[in-house]
Amino acid sequence: MRRLAALTLLAAVALAVACGGDGDKTSGPVSFTHGVASGDVTPDGAVLWTRVDHEATLTAEVSADATFGDIVADTKAEATAERDFTAQAAVDGLEPATQYYYRFRSGDNVSTPGSFRTAPADGANAPVRFIFSGDSDGTAGEDGSRAFDFGVLDTARDEDADFFLYFGDTIYADSGYGPKATTLDDFRAKYKENRLIQPLASILAATSIYTTWDDHEVENDYAGKTVDPELFAAGLAAYREYWPIRGDDPGILYRRFHWGKAVDIIILDERSFRDPDVAAECAPAGGSADVLPGLGIPGAPEEYKDLRVAVGLPAETDPACLAALNDPGRTLLGAEQKQFLLDALESSEATFKIVVNPLPIQEIVAQPYDRWEGYRAERDEIVKFIGDNNIENVIFLTTDFHANFIGDVRLNLASPAVAVEAIAGPIAHETLGDAIVRDRGEAVLPVYEQLLKQIPRVDCAVFDAYSYGLVEIDPTDESATITLKDESGETLCSTVVQAS
Repeated sequence: MRRLAALTLLAAVALAVACGGDGDKTSGPVSFTHGVASGDVTPDGAVLWTRVDHEATLTAEVSADATFGDIVADTKAEATAERDFTAQAAVDGLEPATQYYYRFRSGDNVSTPGSFRTAPADGANAPVRFIFSGDSDGTAGEDGSRAFDFGVLDTARDEDADFFLYFGDTIYADSGYGPKATTLDDFRAKYKENRLIQPLASILAATSIYTTWDDHEVENDYAGKTVDPELFAAGLAAYREYWPIRGDDPGILYRRFHWGKAVDIIILDERSFRDPDVAAECAPAGGSADVLPGLGIPGAPEEYKDLRVAVGLPAETDPACLAALNDPGRTLLGAEQKQFLLDALESSEATFKIVVNPLPIQEIVAQPYDRWEGYRAERDEIVKFIGDNNIENVIFLTTDFHANFIGDVRLNLASPAVAVEAIAGPIAHETLGDAIVRDRGEAVLPVYEQLLKQIPRVDCAVFDAYSYGLVEIDPTDESATITLKDESGETLCSTVVQAS
């Protein structure tokens, strides 16, 4: 492996020593309290991150060897009380496609080391290997125990990936296992709690990340246009403090990166600019929202209507519900971000266009309201744009669903595929299978599995595994192999996307 051999052990030792430090000192030697991370890597640079226990001026050092015998770049980073003693440093002037090691220094005190690999030069026809997952609740109960152990990240770390797409619910600010975050300090505490979990600390030290958020960085299923603005501001501030992200505007999380000729990474924010969902418009007075509204549309096959009747719904969906779901005035991305996505897809010269997509865009049929299916007009506009403009080799990578799916992205159930979507996770939360059994009983699980195979034609669906996705891009035969794996490294689902 090309990673620093002692990285995991050093990270664990450093974190164990640092656990007590949390900003209660104002002078003297610093303690590095929550490990290191690197992110938003380019061919010539990266953003580096750490946290200490009091205000200090730190030096970020970058070396091409694990012993730091030859420092090739260094830059200052300020850890201030205003940013909860976190520090970020942007380094540049590095060589493409090169393994680097980094650390932070304050006098004689040195942080845990970390490593990252710079992207290939633009136009370089290089292989790319990366992992992705999300949904990680590290909340401890009153007795100090956690419901989830993050162990799947140890297996993911051993994939020796070029980078880790870590996106969607990187914390659970509103976890059911502890108090809900309502202030900036509450949100910060959630990040600090997660960072002390060894598998997460180790993978962040071992490779770089690209990240974006979903709802639980603020509160469940929130919409940016209607969420409490103070809560949103606190959640966003903590998120920006605790992740290494480029950009001068803290409110813009959507961005784009290149990995040579093979890959463009298009990162979306599917919370900040969205309208609220329309579940209320699809619920009869005093009842629950229609669970299968997409199967009761005019002209739907009789078998779809029969299925609705079988689960206690009217054969046809309420027209007011369908009108709300298809309202062209509603948005999930916001106008500027939607144009960013369309422009990025159309202008990309990469073989594979990887869309980092926190919420599923393929048709899953049941309970669509918080997903792309619940913003049907905008979803269909994007899917149609891909098809009409013959934009080839688009791959949506998705988390949020707490299950593992691979399926085609279509304009509607009867249309040809225009893209592929792979959904992975969770890292550490209740799986979809467990939730279905808890809420509706064990007998419902095989019914739902059969529904997915027959109607949206999902290629593979595994409901009950902690998991991650591995994507391997081979520029020689222009293929992308996507493998969803469980915490033992066993394959759950896989597919090969052959460039066209």
